[in-house]
Amino acid sequence: MRRLQRGGLPLAEFDLLAGLPGLVHAVSTRHGGVSPAPFDTLNLGLSCGDAPENVAANRRRLAEAVGARPEQLATCFQVHGAQVVHVDDQPAEVLRREHADILITNRPGRFLMLRFADCVPLLLVDPRRRALALAHAGWRGTAADVAVAAVRALSEQFGSAPRDLLAGVGPAIGPCCYEVGEEVAAHFAHRPGGVRRDGQRIMLDLWALNREALLAAGVPAAQIELSALCTRCHSRDFFSHRAAGGGPSGRFSLIASLQ
Repeated sequence: MRRLQRGGLPLAEFDLLAGLPGLVHAVSTRHGGVSPAPFDTLNLGLSCGDAPENVAANRRRLAEAVGARPEQLATCFQVHGAQVVHVDDQPAEVLRREHADILITNRPGRFLMLRFADCVPLLLVDPRRRALALAHAGWRGTAADVAVAAVRALSEQFGSAPRDLLAGVGPAIGPCCYEVGEEVAAHFAHRPGGVRRDGQRIMLDLWALNREALLAAGVPAAQIELSALCTRCHSRDFFSHRAAGGGPSGRFSLIASLQ
């Protein structure tokens, strides 16, 4: 990923997707907003305890930084599953009531946005059919094959061929830091490369699991970019539940739009 400044905000974007005609995308950091600690400062999540007016101001700042109006932001209530919402011309307040972890669209001018604090942000772009998907993949979503569900949704709704897709796997807790128990590891016992045992510790690799899921769905390896940025290791730049020690934490966002 590359770092950049837009509208006064420090952001990041995938090298693979930078400069792709007709696509605007960015991963926000925790900097440049108005929220006080422990949500300092660009918290974009309404469900973590921050004041709603702070979140609204932060979302306005992010929207302006990527050339959008706040009413163009399309997001939903995330539930750690693999449900899909097709974003067309629904009002933003209607979309916010949807329970889902995958947003898809082929409609120019809608800015899809999901929120993260250790879970994996996934962005899939079909430059041929001009469609995109955002997905939120924690361990539950990864176990539910959210990456495969996103590829399938693009194929079924817009006719996307997996071989045409470009995919970005954004900042998330890495295999260096994601220690889990046996009950979580059991969900991935038959998936290659996902679980590593280090003495008494069990480490889960959500990056590798989601990359393997994309490969299994037909996305070519050369068209998948891993950010390899661990949110716990880089908690000064990204919100992280683990770094917060189980206490309150804000949310950063992945945002993308067709133009």
